Amino acid sequence: MPRKLRAVLSGPPNMRVSAPGKLMIMGEYAVLEGIPAVVAAVDRRAYARLRGANDPEAPAEARAAYARVEQACGSLGTRPTVDVSDLRAQGSKLGLGSSAAAAAATAGLAFIQHGRDIATLEGRHAVFEAALQGHRDIAPQGSGADVAASVYGGVIRFQKTSRGPQGIETAPLAWPGLRVQVVWTGQEARTSSFLERVSVLASAQPARYQSLIDTMGAQAERFLRAVQVVDVPEIVAATHAYGEAMGELGVAADVPIITDTLRAVADLARAAGGAAKPSGAGGGDVALALFPDTLSEERFRHMCQEHNFALLLIELGASGVRVEAADPSHEASR
Repeated sequence: MPRKLRAVLSGPPNMRVSAPGKLMIMGEYAVLEGIPAVVAAVDRRAYARLRGANDPEAPAEARAAYARVEQACGSLGTRPTVDVSDLRAQGSKLGLGSSAAAAAATAGLAFIQHGRDIATLEGRHAVFEAALQGHRDIAPQGSGADVAASVYGGVIRFQKTSRGPQGIETAPLAWPGLRVQVVWTGQEARTSSFLERVSVLASAQPARYQSLIDTMGAQAERFLRAVQVVDVPEIVAATHAYGEAMGELGVAADVPIITDTLRAVADLARAAGGAAKPSGAGGGDVALALFPDTLSEERFRHMCQEHNFALLLIELGASGVRVEAADPSHEASR
């Protein structure tokens, strides 16, 4: 490709590509066994751009996703940097899928440099494949639901299957008008260690493990049916039941999926007229609380204030990977 044309396609050197973080709504752990899950993009984003002399190195998952695009399309001779500060608080990750968002944003950045339009469905599929492969190069245990949310945005029904590309099927899901609150537990959780402990349970006690997964799968299916017909009481009931099933899985695997804080948040949500469960592997990070109306939501908010639980201002359904306006700070850092 002529150098001048390549420069036009690649965009300005201070161009940014962003991707949203995620909240796991339903299907933790069971999604790994082919149970359908629900995951939502959130309005906190990772921002990728070309790395300047004083910029930090991108996270490992982001570098791997960038490399995957280079393997498929050709070397770029550039390296990315990523800002994930929106997905952290006071130096701690919040459990909003920062590594997946970073992988999606850097894969998008690499494709833009190769002249690909990441706003088309075909372009997003390409970003998803590269971001998923790069993320799995570093963290192979995950389902990929977080990467899907970061690439496609919105609220997604996600399922591991033999039929779709990469063994995954995704579809947009209309989210009913429930009230949503997100509680930061103040404690980071390491997803990989929890998955390892659950994997040990699956190997050591397969019948017990399968029984627990069957219970979780039934509640996930119940939740999806209720969402599709907008049966709000049933959505709330399924959310509570799934949280309880996650707790039972934690007891069986001897790992604290439901911490004291997460249990307290669930109790407050239930007392307020809603339901709460961990969003993600548990053990800390964030809890997702759902409420049928503003009255129960406000009751819960007041309870959280009384117990000094931190509420995060987060909206569901953010747009997926996208090109942002040029970052003027980039030139100053070079």
